[in-house]
Amino acid sequence: MTKALLRPLYIRLFAITIISCLGMIIYSNTFNCSFHFDDKIYIVNNYVIKNIHDLLSHWQFYPCRFITFLSIAVNYHFNGLNVFGYHLFNLGIHLTSAVLVWWLALLTFSTPVMKKDKITQHADLIALFAGLLFVSHPLQTEAVTYIWQRAASMMALFYLASICLYVKSRLLQAENPNSGLAKFYYIFSLIMAVAAMFTKENAVTLPLMILLYEISFLKVKKDLNWRGLVPFLITLSIIPLTILLTRSAKFLEIQGFVGKGIPSFSNYLLTQFRVIVTYIRLIFLPLNQNISYDYPISKNIFEWPLLINFLFLASILYFAKYLFSKYRLLSFSIFWFFLTLLPESSLFPIKEIICEHRLYLPLAGYSIFLVSGAYYLCGKNSIKMMVIILTMIVAVNSVLTYQRNRIWENDITFWGDAVRKSPHKASVYHNLATAYSEKDDLMGALSNYNKAIEINPNYAEAYSGRGIIYSQQSNFISALSDFNRAIKINPTLEGAYYNRGNAYAKQGDFTQAIADYTKAVEIDPTFAQAHNNRGNIFSQQGDLPKALSDYNKAIEIDPNYAEAYINRGNTYSQQGNFTQALLDYNKAITINPHNAQAYSNRAIAYYLLKEYDKAWDDVHTVEALGGTVNPRFINALKNGAG
Repeated sequence: MTKALLRPLYIRLFAITIISCLGMIIYSNTFNCSFHFDDKIYIVNNYVIKNIHDLLSHWQFYPCRFITFLSIAVNYHFNGLNVFGYHLFNLGIHLTSAVLVWWLALLTFSTPVMKKDKITQHADLIALFAGLLFVSHPLQTEAVTYIWQRAASMMALFYLASICLYVKSRLLQAENPNSGLAKFYYIFSLIMAVAAMFTKENAVTLPLMILLYEISFLKVKKDLNWRGLVPFLITLSIIPLTILLTRSAKFLEIQGFVGKGIPSFSNYLLTQFRVIVTYIRLIFLPLNQNISYDYPISKNIFEWPLLINFLFLASILYFAKYLFSKYRLLSFSIFWFFLTLLPESSLFPIKEIICEHRLYLPLAGYSIFLVSGAYYLCGKNSIKMMVIILTMIVAVNSVLTYQRNRIWENDITFWGDAVRKSPHKASVYHNLATAYSEKDDLMGALSNYNKAIEINPNYAEAYSGRGIIYSQQSNFISALSDFNRAIKINPTLEGAYYNRGNAYAKQGDFTQAIADYTKAVEIDPTFAQAHNNRGNIFSQQGDLPKALSDYNKAIEIDPNYAEAYINRGNTYSQQGNFTQALLDYNKAITINPHNAQAYSNRAIAYYLLKEYDKAWDDVHTVEALGGTVNPRFINALKNGAG
């Protein structure tokens, strides 16, 4: 290959390297950030992901996000609950998405509509800055550093890949209508579209985006390429059909949540006019980011702030339409932003009114808009000035992103930041209290639960959380009072029954404890801990068949529940079935090799089977792990071995 042919290749490899290196630098402080919020529901406490081979369970758990959960199951298979692997995976998704934004911009300059525009002379430079803006923007942190929100970033990756591959196939087809490579890109594009649909539901706009792209850049005659578009338009049915056939979402039930944290359809829509303006402000001025915005609900279309925001958004859309004929790239970028926001910022209400991760894909449109806008404003006269301005923006964004990532270090820094920015929102105090509780800072937890209840006197979860703290302090009168209040406010709060059952068990009131555990599993049959704790009481009462039944159920629900294996092993030991007990202790140790109790109990089983050498090995392991062994057992073991 000649130097002339190699030069574009070097330039593009350089661009990919720069985008990737910048992303790795600004996210280099995230690899040890802990699990947060929904991570604990969908990863830490999600028994489904713990078996990578059980694809049916992954599908049944959340069909419309099957690929997202499968990716998490892969992480769990290789990393367990070590956050490093999850963050590395998320960063890989983000870097790939940024490169796809760069490629999309580059491909667009080769389309029939754009290739004659003067901006195409600087295609490589503009595409590079589009990728850099996308990878460095601080609003992306929620979709990258918040592990569970890979649903948003991975969907965007497939979304962008599908469009890029579609455009590439159309460009190759224009050169050679019978190109086999064009067909390959087209089929691969369709596969990526289907993958996006099963990653997150807002991929539903992808067929419409391809149609918009076709109209904006590829249409050269009066007729559209319907033959190529129809298969993508058919994919519009994938998400609604999946929801309908699997019953994974019941939209008619949404109205039942009105007044319980989710606004009505009309109020949600009205509020989103203001939310989108807030998103636009955050995109151009990414300051005071918040994981949990305290955002008021709009209830009347005639509220003057709402009217102003509505007119502002309408003027932007009109401006985009006006730009279409002369500045097609700017127009398309604006329409991209609004279309990709549509699923989550329109009619269907979501509990969280505003979330930064929803801007992950829309920011691709912003990135291309800002760079092309900078060119049209000053790049025509001074490319150097354009480069300086864009470099400064990328630099500032990179610093803000690095700083923003610091709040994700642990739950206390995470929710502490939210408390400072949403001081009148009860849920952030509740979540901060839970973080303090997990760190055994009971006073910090109690203080924040009190604040949550002060703001919202009907906050059932906060009463239940505070009850746990009182129970840990052996203040059972206050604990039971809080659990009772939580249950009165929300009679279906299974956690309150479970925690009240724990409090009764600590006081020796096993009848009430069993009643509460039973109520908890009636509300949530998959509540493994409630089955396990009820089994413990049955075991103490000598009702070993019932105890085994509960332990079996707990293990069936969560096959990696080490404590349930230990408890079941103890029950088998009580029955004299030491061989089966050893199998359970072995399983518990396989799940958690640092569980001293499992080694200690296994040592006793080995002793009773007169396998004294193995018993001694387990005793030494317990001591190495910092545990203690009953001196009487040590003496018995010495006598037995002797």
